[in-house]
Formats: sequence, structure tokens, C-alpha cells
Amino acid sequence: MAMTSGIMWMGKLWPGVWHGEELAPVDLFSKLRGMGVETIDIFARAAEEHGADTLEAALKDSGLRCACYYIAADLVSEEPEKVQAADEAFPRGIAVAQQLGAPVVFTHGSQHAHAGEENLQRYIERLGEKLQLFKDIEQTLVIENAGSLLHAADPMVRVCEALGDEGLRLCPDTGNFTLWGQDEIDAVNKCLPWAVHFHIKDYAERWEDDGKVGGREAVLGRGLTPVEEIIGILKREGWSGVLAWEPGPQDEQGIEDSVAELLRLIG
Repeated sequence: MAMTSGIMWMGKLWPGVWHGEELAPVDLFSKLRGMGVETIDIFARAAEEHGADTLEAALKDSGLRCACYYIAADLVSEEPEKVQAADEAFPRGIAVAQQLGAPVVFTHGSQHAHAGEENLQRYIERLGEKLQLFKDIEQTLVIENAGSLLHAADPMVRVCEALGDEGLRLCPDTGNFTLWGQDEIDAVNKCLPWAVHFHIKDYAERWEDDGKVGGREAVLGRGLTPVEEIIGILKREGWSGVLAWEPGPQDEQGIEDSVAELLRLIG
């Protein structure tokens, strides 16, 4: 099995306006498939807005496949309302992922809002609880490097060493390593044994201000992130899975150019 091209349904692509024309999911998916993209990552907001049945039909009609479904949940907060929301989001998200045929489920919403060892321990404990929902099903739960809680490779590996036997895996984000000033090559190599899905992102610039980081995303292949070298590592290691490009503020031409670059790099 080779590397597979993918795209995240976000940034300029959300909710689905192309050169001023609002596109239904099937039309957007068909346009992406026409560019050569094979898979799409879908957030829960899309299922909430369009309905899972509509998305399932759009995937079938366009020939695009859902590679990953995203569940928004704060697994660190101990506020009763947020705990309940997370507990409700996972079974609902797993059901939609199964309907859409997504083999990977990605959880987000914890890393950006929290930091520190105590919160990391809470995150590991709650992830362990949620992993029980994935026993005996076909979906794999993944997390990414992001936010103040989990932006470096070492804690990512630490979480997997704690929960890998329960099935947890990683979705390294190339651009997020750049954003947080990490050595991208070192980070990818450390995460690779646990990686089953990748977010491919490229930053044109990054900055730090009073301990806070920020950046501007580039058209793929035109920024600071050594994307070509990273994908070269994946090829040499025989890694297989989806490389999902993450659109940001790029315009339509930037999207087409980024997709073309991703396809070139995958080869």
C-alpha cells in the first residue's frame, strides 16, 4: 500500500465556495477528485450542517473517500458540561465515521486550551477512557501535535507509550512542528513508528511574542517546512497511509497549486 493523497475540509474550502459560487458537498468533492485528490478529512461540523446521509452520498457520487473523521472534545476540562459534551461526542462521532467509511478518527479540542504536566496526565487518562470505545471496531483513534499541551514529539511519543497498547496512534502535523519551533525532521522520525495519518502543512513564516507563537501558512512547497524532505523519509521507510494537506488562507489558485505539489511529492 502506497501513500495516498488527501485534503482536509477546512480553510478556504469551508463551507464550499469556489470563485464566488457556493458548492454543494457533492460538487465540491467532485472538484477535489478532479484535481487528483483521493481522500478527504471531514470535521463533525460538516455532518452537523449537511447531515451524514448527504455526505455519504456525496462521497459515493464523487469517488472521493473519507480518510479521517474529526471529533471535537475537551478531554482535559473537569467542568461537568464539557465532560458530558465529550462523553456524548465520541459515540456520535464514531457512528458517523463508520457511516462515512473513515478508518481513522481524530480528536481535537484539548491541546490548545490547556498546558502543563497535570493537564497532560488528565489528557492521557481521558484518552484511555475513550479508547475503550474503539475496541472491536475498525476505526483507529489518533491525536496530533498542537497547542501548548502537546506540540513536541517527545510528549507525543510519551502518550503513545502509555496508550499504544490500547490502540492509540499519531497524526503528525508537519506545519505545527514548524509553528512551535521544533526540528521537523527529528520530530517526524520520533513519531513515525506510531504514525498512521499525516497532516501536511507548510508555514511561510512564524513568530513568537511574549511566549505566544503565530505564523502564516504558505502554498505547499513554498514555505519554511521541509515537506519534500519529510515525504522523502516516509518513502524510504516504506510508510503507507494518507497525507492530508491542510488548507488555510490560500485562494483557489493556491489550493490547486498545493494539491498539485502534494501529488508531485507523493509521486
